[in-house]
Amino acid sequence: MHPQSIAIIPDGNRRYAHKNGLGLQAAYGDGFKKVAKVAQWAQEADVKRLGFWALSLENFNQRSATELKTLFHLMKSHISEAISETGELSKRDASVRFFGRLDLLPSELRGAMAELERKTEGNDSLKLDIAVAYSGQDEFLHAARGLALDVKEGKLSLNDIQSLGTDGLKDYLYFPYSPDLIIRTGKVQRLSGFLPLQSAYSEFYFSNRLWPEFAKADFNRAIAYYDSAERRFGK
Repeated sequence: MHPQSIAIIPDGNRRYAHKNGLGLQAAYGDGFKKVAKVAQWAQEADVKRLGFWALSLENFNQRSATELKTLFHLMKSHISEAISETGELSKRDASVRFFGRLDLLPSELRGAMAELERKTEGNDSLKLDIAVAYSGQDEFLHAARGLALDVKEGKLSLNDIQSLGTDGLKDYLYFPYSPDLIIRTGKVQRLSGFLPLQSAYSEFYFSNRLWPEFAKADFNRAIAYYDSAERRFGK
């Protein structure tokens, strides 16, 4: 059975730029175009939920202001296109949800994100989740603060926390869903803090392709890898 939910770490944009003698804007632009392609392939494979890690919190804190400005400009441009009646999301009946430290982003970009979420909330053929300024470690801190606040306000007791279980804890996370399959491009074989709790029983597929070069054949190989895996869930 094909995976119902896939999350992707689209790594390799800067190496793609260096390899092909491109500027960052052109390289990241090719990467953004790939998102629409993968959404198409996912729907063809009957995937219902698709996630992308667009920007890590570490990248947000460490990349140059020029690179971040380029990324934010491209994000806003693609959001504006997606909002249109003829945009890719309308064609695919896809809804969008952003998660992460969105409060750190420029206000104009946050506004565009909120508008896109609002305009697509009724679409249900594909759920598209996009992590921006996201870190798994920061997500744990966010959950801990939420739990502590609920205890302080009397909504939870300390004993309640123990009985919550992992399903209850997910309600305090930025992203409460567990992907069946996580794909990372760019040769690197680690999660780098992406969905550490949610990925406990996910299958992992690491592709040597740089993200803008990731092709439908690569996507299909990831699906085939998942289909061949024996999923026991601890049994």
